[in-house]
Amino acid sequence: MATSETLKKWQAGLRATLPLVGGLRRKWAMDALEAQQNDPDVVLLLVEALGLSDQAIAERADAALRDLTEQPAVDRLCALWAKQRDDALGKIIADRSYIAKTPLQLKILTALKCDKRLALDRAEVIPFVVGLLGDPDETVRTGAMQSMEKVVPGAAQDALCDEAIKNPAGPAAQLCLRTGKRPSDHERLCLFLFVTRQLDEYFKEDDEFENLRIQLQRADALVREHVMEVYRSGDIRVQGLIEARSKTLSELSDRERRTFLESCSRHRDWARLFSACLELPLSYSIPALESLRHSGWEPEQQDLRSAYRQILADAPNEAAPPQQKTSATSSLFERWLAAGTTGELAKLDSGPLLERLKTATPPDGTAIVAALAAKKPVAAAAEKAVHESPHWLVRLAGHATGLCRTKLTEDRAQDPNYWITELTLATGLLDFWPGKATPADLEALAAAPAETWAGKLGAARKVLRTILAHRSWGIIVEDFLVQPDEYGVVVEDAE
Repeated sequence: MATSETLKKWQAGLRATLPLVGGLRRKWAMDALEAQQNDPDVVLLLVEALGLSDQAIAERADAALRDLTEQPAVDRLCALWAKQRDDALGKIIADRSYIAKTPLQLKILTALKCDKRLALDRAEVIPFVVGLLGDPDETVRTGAMQSMEKVVPGAAQDALCDEAIKNPAGPAAQLCLRTGKRPSDHERLCLFLFVTRQLDEYFKEDDEFENLRIQLQRADALVREHVMEVYRSGDIRVQGLIEARSKTLSELSDRERRTFLESCSRHRDWARLFSACLELPLSYSIPALESLRHSGWEPEQQDLRSAYRQILADAPNEAAPPQQKTSATSSLFERWLAAGTTGELAKLDSGPLLERLKTATPPDGTAIVAALAAKKPVAAAAEKAVHESPHWLVRLAGHATGLCRTKLTEDRAQDPNYWITELTLATGLLDFWPGKATPADLEALAAAPAETWAGKLGAARKVLRTILAHRSWGIIVEDFLVQPDEYGVVVEDAE
């Protein structure tokens, strides 16, 4: 094995460019490299020499690379080709049938480059070979395809079908469809048939979605999305698919709520859409009411129909004002807030936190407020304590974390501190859940002055007032049990 110092000298000789002397040095270096051509480190220099403008040296390097007799040297040459995909190296490998011994992926790649067919019976190599179905080298690509076509039922074919499930529009799926390959496990078969849109075959295997639902619960986000693409395709046969764990509207994420509303609108499920509007905050319901306005639908119940007409009459014709979050941000303030969501404070219950708040400094109090806001649901005592705190930073933290809400009749927080009124904007109205209303909330709206009802926020208040009034009269809509369907949305009324 040549030493590092020796290799550097040979490399310098190859790169010599002086007239006459440079040629002699290149010849001297090439003589030495030929004598050590089976040294893996020398192979790297021979590959460099192959690209020199000195034609004689390049031809000698080519001949040396075509005469490798030891596997480590062959492995090094194959690795260089796999990394660079140099055509000259590829031709040498193909002409001389050089196949790497290790690692396994390089062995597979070079075997295909040498136009060898693979007996693929090991599941772990399938994902790599599937990746070669799109290889830029035609010989590799064709060899991978032909080898895959000969895969027989068993672990390797199951792995191939798994790749098809991960990418139903990809080459693995196309190969499976063309050759009729299927998973051996029945549940996996149902998922495979569904995502590859072989729905006629799928319903022969699983007409009640039982096996598909089991697989869906185990699937990662990518596969779930492939399932939902088929679900959203419009085929009426798949509409009964989703039965995930039931959630109420308040338990759903923002994305799930908006997905549910979009689904109701797309499927013209107006009754359910309106019921959701009576449950959700106005930030969700006002855009949904605009869809209802153009639907031509009305509730069958007379009392609910009266409320529906009033709500549509009051609702703004445009979307609700965008929600604006409290902009009380600074690196120091953010660090204080972050301290409340990690460490000791995050582990304490509301009672001990409120006790600490009584004697805390403003920075410590800010962290305590963040810890209180993270407790769900937030205790009324916590909101009251923070709202009445003598420290303005603590009160500001209450607005920044959403623990303190502005009143339904106010467009801006009312506080004697200048910075709180400047940095906080009313989000309480648009984020308010009708199901959490108290008689006092309705009384406050009823007693609000005339200017409260002006503008977009005024129109939104009118909608909320009607909703709260009907809830207090007993015409309420029970909270939904929602199962994602669009990834998705099936909604069931609670018992």
